[in-house]
Amino acid sequence: MKVLLKIVFLLIVVLVLFYIMDDRVKENKPLESPVKHGTAIPVPGKGVGTTIPQRSLPKTGLSKFVGSNVETLLAEMGKPDRIEPSGYNYDWWIYTGTHQFMVGVTQEKVNQIYSADITSDVSPFEIGQNVKDIYRFTIVESEVSVQIGDNIYTFTLNSEDMQNKLLIEYENLYAQLYIDSVNGGLEAVRFIDPITLVLHQPYDMAYMGEIVSANRPSSTMQIEVDRAMERQIFDLTNQYRTKHGVNELMNNYRLGLVAQKHSKDMALENYFSHNSPVTGNFADRLKEAEIEHRKAGENIAFNYVDAIEAINGWLNSPAHRGVLLDMDFTHLGSGAYGTYYTQNLIRMTAEENGHQ
Repeated sequence: MKVLLKIVFLLIVVLVLFYIMDDRVKENKPLESPVKHGTAIPVPGKGVGTTIPQRSLPKTGLSKFVGSNVETLLAEMGKPDRIEPSGYNYDWWIYTGTHQFMVGVTQEKVNQIYSADITSDVSPFEIGQNVKDIYRFTIVESEVSVQIGDNIYTFTLNSEDMQNKLLIEYENLYAQLYIDSVNGGLEAVRFIDPITLVLHQPYDMAYMGEIVSANRPSSTMQIEVDRAMERQIFDLTNQYRTKHGVNELMNNYRLGLVAQKHSKDMALENYFSHNSPVTGNFADRLKEAEIEHRKAGENIAFNYVDAIEAINGWLNSPAHRGVLLDMDFTHLGSGAYGTYYTQNLIRMTAEENGHQ
């Protein structure tokens, strides 16, 4: 009888340990963009003579810089803290000071400006503004057209877009409103010019006339773009966590290498999953890298335009949001390879961090 009781006790201990260890490493279902980029639908005709109504431009705020020469931006906002390449033949000017925002620059002109900073002037909107107020004072449509020369590009917003990524039209300017679908607040705004919006294709798109596309970066440039997106994922993750009352994360170089390798592995091996045919699951990758931790979580995303879109996707997916905003985590490693994104978060003590 005593032997039987010992066996039962050992089984209970093993099951408890298995549950604890299994819960310590969190993997979510892969998050793929609901928009199939690069699959724009051509419509017969050229669109010549079609009139597209437009709203007057906002009078104040960051949107005024879109379309202007960078000298205007420099005179008012100063030099950026860093300049990074994008995958669309323009540079990102990153401001990380008192006001945090990102500016897209093509041939010395501003093509877009993005901010999730609550102190930024994103008139006629406000970061944190309730989406109900936006609907009350703004015409929100599920189909928006862009005219460039004789060509017309029509974006159709799906049900997810209407909840968390609205598109508002102005005169030669568009505003993408990134909504937190959980609390109904405006999380971030991107003001963007027509041609850059078409290059990104962030919504389902049909077109009449000719399609426009960006030249693919060289392999050397793509590496620089990937490293830039990793830094942006790190910055944006901490911005979002701060706004939601959660501690900022510290960067962990070795954890970043694990994330980089997983994004590259997914791209080269042509799969999209936390489980790699080469390196196993997330727990296996952490063990292989000898990264000590008390808790870990991994988010992956695929086919999003850039780091901004990937972060917004994670925020509005309940399981990924849970990892993104988990207050237990202390360190972050980000990985990007083309349109594959990996975000590794862990809880680590100061002693464990010193051993990394």
